[in-house]
This record gives sequence, structure tokens and C-alpha cells, in this order.
Amino acid sequence: MAAVSLLVVSDADIGSTVQGTALLARGGWKECQSVDGGRVWRHRCDRVDLWWRKESHLYSDNLDKRYENETSRSLSEVLFLSRHVAASGRASLTLHAIGIPGASPHGEAAEYGGEKGVTVPPSPRFASLFRRLDRIANESGLIEEFEVTLETTHHGPLLDTPTLFIEIGSTEEHWGRTDAAEVWADVLAEEFDLEKEVEVAVVRELAFLGLGGGHYAPRHQAILRGTSAHCGHLLASYSLPFIQPQEPDWDPLTGPLPEGLWKDAIDGCLEQTKRVFPDSRIVAHLDRKSFKGWQRQSIRRHLESKGIPLFRQADFVAFDESKRELS
Repeated sequence: MAAVSLLVVSDADIGSTVQGTALLARGGWKECQSVDGGRVWRHRCDRVDLWWRKESHLYSDNLDKRYENETSRSLSEVLFLSRHVAASGRASLTLHAIGIPGASPHGEAAEYGGEKGVTVPPSPRFASLFRRLDRIANESGLIEEFEVTLETTHHGPLLDTPTLFIEIGSTEEHWGRTDAAEVWADVLAEEFDLEKEVEVAVVRELAFLGLGGGHYAPRHQAILRGTSAHCGHLLASYSLPFIQPQEPDWDPLTGPLPEGLWKDAIDGCLEQTKRVFPDSRIVAHLDRKSFKGWQRQSIRRHLESKGIPLFRQADFVAFDESKRELS
């Protein structure tokens, strides 16, 4: 049996339930036996399940294993339908991978779910969903009020299966908006090709790990909007803690690499990205202005030791052009 995608709805989250309601209203779903007291629907395409639970998303560690054990269904990914909270209060549609990169002590329970220093593989649909969202929100006119954005990797729960959060933000005024939920339903219905009975392969030729910048990663968003690259984890600058060497003659080009959890954060997210895109060329994209020169050099040297090149936007564009010439 082919692996299926699991969409998760939480009764504790109006931004989640409004999306679940919009998807079920599209039709094609059949209710199945409940799991852990939560209702389950399976789409007629047999590639997507929807699990409607009472529990909060953030602390649902190992939810994927529980579902697989109860249903004997193998999961390819988990998408949590959720609300987004931001101090700005700005209306937004956003998505992100999960985990707590760069935090310590490693393995300790984190405040908002998951474990410190541990990341979850991102869904390979990250880039595709963002591009569809960007287009469909513009076509619907919702973009006049809602900002389309993405976020860097943060918060729980802890899963083994590739995962994303699919969100409506950023205040109670926006969470229950049915027009925002309909946009997300359009995105997901198109992404999963819910009107067809055959699975569509996801092409993954070039995937990048995004390093640096703020929580909403505008420079990494530019890569997704301007090229065909796929996306793994995005690490904000605050997830890459450096300890600068204090030796007066330390040379960032040749000296020992700085201490700190920055290498652990990069390595963990790099391995998760490789796991999700096993047949792709993996590169890194650096928000250069968010780092000091010695930090940039340290990151470059560390990535070189792993065989991972740093790409600028022009390199992504050149890669796309080379693909077109060969096609």
C-alpha cells in the first residue's frame, strides 16, 4: 500500500477547524473508524486522510506512530492545519517546518512542544505549497488583506514523519475567516490532485537549506518565488548561536571553527533535508546580511566540509536555465 498524507485538525484551534470544515465540504471523503477518540475521514483518491482530534497540535509527540499503529496506514507526511499567532496582529497565510534547532540542553522538553535541539523532517511539498498559496491567494484577491509568507523552523511536536504547519494568522479576528480557509482548501485540493485517482510524482531536483534572517525569512522566500528550487528547513539567525573565539590572532579563514550550537543546528536540519530529498542536489542559501563576516566564513567552511555548496539567487536561476536547455 502506498504511503498517505495525513491532515490533522484540532478542536482546540479555530484556525484548524475552519480549514478542516472547508476541506470536508469539497466532498470525496468517507468517514472511517475513529483513532484515539478522534474522527477520521479518508479521501476517495486513497492518498489523503484527515484526522479530527480534540488535543492541541503542539504537544502531540509521536502522533504519526500512533496513527500508523491504529490504522496500519503508512504515512508519507503530516500536515497540521492550524492558527498562527503573531504580535504584529497582521493578517497572514503562512507555513513552516517544525523543530527546535540550536536550543539547549539537547533533548529537554521545549516550552512549545518538541525537544530542544531536535528537528523534524520537512514535507517535500514545502516549496510547492508556498508557490500555490502565493498564486491562489493573489487570484482570489485575498492578498489585498492577507500577507502570504513562510516561517523558519520552530516549535513542536516531535514526529519522525516529514511535517509542516499550515496556518491562518494572526489574531482571533482572522483565525476563523472562511475565505482564508477556502484559499487553503484550494491549495491543498490542487496540491494533492484530489479530483484524480492517480498519484502525481513530486519532482525534486534541487533543494536548499535556508540559513539566517528573521523569523519570516524574506530572502529565502525570494528564492521560492523566483526559481523552481525545493525547500528543506529554514533556520533563523537566532537558531544559530555562535561563540566567537577570543584569541587575538584567530583567523576565520584558517583558524578553528567557533564553538556554539550553530554546527549542531545546521547538521541536524541538513540531515533531515537530505532524508526528505534523497535524489536531489542539496545546497544552502545564506541570508548574508544577517551574519557578520566571520560567521559567514565559518558557515561556508563547515558546509564545504560536508560537500554542500552555498548558492546565491543567480545560481538558482542558472540551474533552472540549464534544466530548460536539457529538456
